Amino acid sequence: MPARLSLWLGRAVKSVIALSMLAILIIVCVQVFCRFVLDDALSWPEEAARFLMVWGLMLGGAFAFLDGEHTGIQILAGRLKGRAAIANSLVVHGLILGFLGCLIYGGWQEMSMLMRFKTGALGISKAIPYGAIPISAALYGLFAIVLVVRRLRREQGR
Repeated sequence: MPARLSLWLGRAVKSVIALSMLAILIIVCVQVFCRFVLDDALSWPEEAARFLMVWGLMLGGAFAFLDGEHTGIQILAGRLKGRAAIANSLVVHGLILGFLGCLIYGGWQEMSMLMRFKTGALGISKAIPYGAIPISAALYGLFAIVLVVRRLRREQGR
């Protein structure tokens, strides 16, 4: 069941990223059309594209982490075998989870403080763009757990 959940969640995140990139493209095209063809620039497209880009990048980082495409130092990890490799993986992912816990906590506090403030052009709560931090950190955490479980299953299958 966890494998299905991670597969479904990975696909869902990938779809959200693709939709946000499509939305950015459409918004920028609308802004260019209004500015240069109609000679009347809109106030909201730049802010909307920026918020969508932040969300897309944060979610994209989590998706890359799940696929093993995230940056990392593999000098030591590539040389370890057996129990040492498992221990290294558990320590590294434990440190990652600790850091992500701090991001979730700090991001949630930031969102709570900014909840009542509105953005300049869109007039939405400033908590919405800042929500990318704790939500993507929670996804990173879930994906880190999935990676540890995969590693443990792979080592047990040997």
